[in-house]
Amino acid sequence: MKHINIKSGLIKVSFLVCLVLAGCSEKETFMESGVVDMNDRITGFDKLVTQPGDIVTVTGSDLDKVYKILLNSVTDPVVPFTATGSVLNFTIPATSPLGDIVTVSFLFSGKGLAQRAVRIISPPVIYALEPEAAHAGDLITVYGKELYLAKTVKINGVDVTSTLNIESDKIITVNAPAGFTGGSMTIETESGGITTSPYALKLGTEILISNFDGKKNYNAASFISSNGNLDNDIMETGDFPKNNFWTFTIKDNSTSWGGNLDFYTTGMPVYTDNTKITLSVDIKLTKAMNVNVMIARGSDVWGKTLALAIGWNTVTLTFPDMGSGYGSTPSTDPAFMPLPAFKDISGVKIQPPAQTASANFGEKISVDNIKFLIAD
Repeated sequence: MKHINIKSGLIKVSFLVCLVLAGCSEKETFMESGVVDMNDRITGFDKLVTQPGDIVTVTGSDLDKVYKILLNSVTDPVVPFTATGSVLNFTIPATSPLGDIVTVSFLFSGKGLAQRAVRIISPPVIYALEPEAAHAGDLITVYGKELYLAKTVKINGVDVTSTLNIESDKIITVNAPAGFTGGSMTIETESGGITTSPYALKLGTEILISNFDGKKNYNAASFISSNGNLDNDIMETGDFPKNNFWTFTIKDNSTSWGGNLDFYTTGMPVYTDNTKITLSVDIKLTKAMNVNVMIARGSDVWGKTLALAIGWNTVTLTFPDMGSGYGSTPSTDPAFMPLPAFKDISGVKIQPPAQTASANFGEKISVDNIKFLIAD
């Protein structure tokens, strides 16, 4: 991680003259003989490392005489602010220049100028956590951007910074804390900005079937089958952290019943309480569709029909919500077939509407990150 020493001070007088003259309002009249050093009017500056959207508080004297604030030069944003004689608050604009050092120039009435140097950083963003279910001590990998700026990392409010390992600007790892019961992850930067994970970690076990990036369990996805009116199987590479995923085309192969995507697995572990099991799959569509998401035990299937939007959808489906027969039979139906033992599951099936009447020929469906989450 790069550390920057931020120092305040005036830049060359010749540039200051140009800056002040260029930054004057039409009501101000200046001589061309230079500017007045007003740096002694600023006695406090609460944030020397900040990020867009932050409010920075400046204390001092005569601050109500500031009529404009600029970043770096006259071409950069004019900063919105409020001021009294002793306190000035300004907001770092969303369009601020990002970099190691940015000069903040305060233009005072009467040819006055004061400056401070700040570091404006881009706030981190958390895209995904792996695994999503864990126990105390388990290693959690965080995927995102600008993650190297992490100063403090917490899980459910518990500080885990001592376990932080920064692999890159996109990947960091931490360990789940002692007494972990689940909860969201937060990252705090030097500026005091806080980023929260898009979803909470769960207390339990993640059974990753496959993420198609080389990680898989239980002979998972050793065989992938698209059948019926699903064809043109291709592995694609997407934006980080999706990386590899499989894409299939809905195609007229003269199959009247439609088609399935089958992701086979064997040797699943023993879990006896189906109420604690959730299937999670990422599904991408080129057209909004009602898609059947299912588990299989041989030729028997259990699942549910879900309305999915264009683009990526993260589908989570609890076992008690699954019906039988391609999602057409609800669990309240007397003919409902009892859910299989988890250890007997032979795969995950995805079935988009792929019949002629569905009018989806030429549309595509992609699948990634097939997993089961087992709650404690």
